[in-house]
Amino acid sequence: MRSILLAAGALALVACAAPAVPVTTRTLVSADAATSLAVGESIVEERSVHAAGDGMDPVVNVALRHADGRRLAFQEANHSPNDVIAQSAGGALAQIMGLAGDATPTLYQAASAGGPSEAAFFCGPQGPAAIGTYAGTDGTLLVVGLRQPIEFETRVDGVTYALPYSPDQVCARLRFRQN
Repeated sequence: MRSILLAAGALALVACAAPAVPVTTRTLVSADAATSLAVGESIVEERSVHAAGDGMDPVVNVALRHADGRRLAFQEANHSPNDVIAQSAGGALAQIMGLAGDATPTLYQAASAGGPSEAAFFCGPQGPAAIGTYAGTDGTLLVVGLRQPIEFETRVDGVTYALPYSPDQVCARLRFRQN
């Protein structure tokens, strides 16, 4: 019995000593009437980065929290070659977002897939399957909600490309000022 208590105490001590992953927050203020109508005057972005092993990309978690407490969670799509293709300058995500030139947006996949969510506050009751974000040079942050992930195919010659993305699958175009 004593050894069980010592083991439990040791585990508790290790859990307390494990470094917590810091979460940074920032307030995103609606920059236009359409965004304000869709999500309210402001939302809070929570971001945490979990270090990865050798040769691996870090795991970047982002959550968008509404003023009423609803929260949508996403994970940066930075792990596969298709993710890199989608986020390249002039790539599929830039085209979907209407960005020109060498703009490189960031793609995030929904952290919890599935049906209707009580936490969704844009893109309908199911929330977005993915979002694209782009921080403009003027301090605005564009967030585009996608109803489905970007899909890819590989041609016979070995070149991978993104399939055309229907404008009907874009469920939100939000514009924020960063505070």
